[in-house]
Amino acid sequence: MNLEEELLNQVDGEDSDGGVSGSDGGQHQDPDAEQAQSDDEILEEISRASDISDFRQELEAAKDSYLRLMAEFDNYKRRSGREYERLIESANEKLMLEIIDVRENFERALKSGEAGGGDFAAFFGGMKMIFAKFEEVLGRNGLTVFAEPGQEFDPMVHDALMNTPHPEIPVDHIVEVFERGYRLKEKVVKHARVIVSSGAPVAADAQPGSEQAGVERQDGGQ
Repeated sequence: MNLEEELLNQVDGEDSDGGVSGSDGGQHQDPDAEQAQSDDEILEEISRASDISDFRQELEAAKDSYLRLMAEFDNYKRRSGREYERLIESANEKLMLEIIDVRENFERALKSGEAGGGDFAAFFGGMKMIFAKFEEVLGRNGLTVFAEPGQEFDPMVHDALMNTPHPEIPVDHIVEVFERGYRLKEKVVKHARVIVSSGAPVAADAQPGSEQAGVERQDGGQ
């Protein structure tokens, strides 16, 4: 091999090595870029984990607040229930004390009647006074009495026992009160039981067939 061929072979070898190096250089990545990408991924994971931790803390705080609120509400309900019971007991006690006075008056009147020596008029007058006192006690506690003869019948507060004709009281009006009705404040606690008018009674001459019967009586007389 002469000198010229050796030089050509060297040049070809350098070109081949350069090509390989170029190819390898195209596939090789910068180590700093890889490290930066890795750091970004780590920071992203840390941020995500921090967000989850914050969310869990907020959830636990909300749960604790809810449980405290429910406990306070239960305590409030129990306190309110006890206060309502005490209020009812206090109201009942006041009513019972007033009724006791009426009972004492009844007892004294009955003992006086059993002892004898008094007239009936005085005894009856005492009973009327006690009854008036009892009505006053009931009225102070919100109880009112309703239903009077002549009033219009109201099915919302009256119970009709029967209908009966009446010469003066118009139809659908109360003829007689069998039991009075009672209203506590605005609530009807007992309906009145009444007898209701069906209107004026029909005269015998106005009844069906009465005219024919009158003609027959006249014919018979002749």
